Amino acid sequence: MLRLVVLTALAASLPMGGGYNALPAPPPPARPAQVDILHSNAQLITDATTDFGKTKINYTAGYARVNGEVTIDAANPANSKFDLHMYPANAKEPPIEEQGKSRNKWMADMPSHTLICFHSTQVTRMPDGKLQVTGDLVLTRVDRNVNVEPTEAYSGPTYGAPMVHRVVRQATFVFDAPTWGPRDSRVTMGSTSVSRENFPQLVKAVLSTHWPPVIEGETCTNPAGGTEDYRGFECKGVYLRSSGLPPAPTSAAEDYPGASDFNRIVGNQMTILLHLRLNRRRVNEAGEM
Repeated sequence: MLRLVVLTALAASLPMGGGYNALPAPPPPARPAQVDILHSNAQLITDATTDFGKTKINYTAGYARVNGEVTIDAANPANSKFDLHMYPANAKEPPIEEQGKSRNKWMADMPSHTLICFHSTQVTRMPDGKLQVTGDLVLTRVDRNVNVEPTEAYSGPTYGAPMVHRVVRQATFVFDAPTWGPRDSRVTMGSTSVSRENFPQLVKAVLSTHWPPVIEGETCTNPAGGTEDYRGFECKGVYLRSSGLPPAPTSAAEDYPGASDFNRIVGNQMTILLHLRLNRRRVNEAGEM
């Protein structure tokens, strides 16, 4: 009788189905997250001097809007992936494709377009928990020649056919370990620096592009509520714009414009500093992304 009780207890302690070597189920694969364009930005920083070259400073050439997808696999960082697009904030979405084709008919005739993309090829976790992300940094620049004929029938400049320039260089971003943000989002910050020697086209394109302010968390309302007193929408948010250069010294003379060489943009380095908020992609009723 004692032997029967011992065998019964032993059988109850074993996994069902004879799975003596059963392992815990692997974690589900990480899902891609969407970059929140209203709460993400890329700060473009280069080197400059002030006080007639005596003092070195960092100069923010502008802020870019960012969209794309990011997959961060905490269990296996090698499976993580970053696909990002950076572009001027005069459009909600990139006005051109990576190959230079126009995506926005209302902006197709602009004299120039700048698009900066990053596509990761390798992700590793560093000893301090940060992610080292190596991949292709892609610059797409579209330019048009300006034709001006000052005749009596002049109605403004016309632009020639688009000329597409696409250059790819390898770059490495270092991202902080993601933390939880508002509304179940995740936030992270990362940066990379490239030299003019290795990527002169990128430095030139950034410094020659007009970067409108990025309005982070922009919300617009109609204070008139659709009445006859309508005066347009009021928009609020955090304005991110070029820092500008220090003011040059002035003279006692009212018409003195200031020293023209007091400040100088050097442009030997270009740093891309990314602030990303990542939102989980919604899943439909069929379970598809």
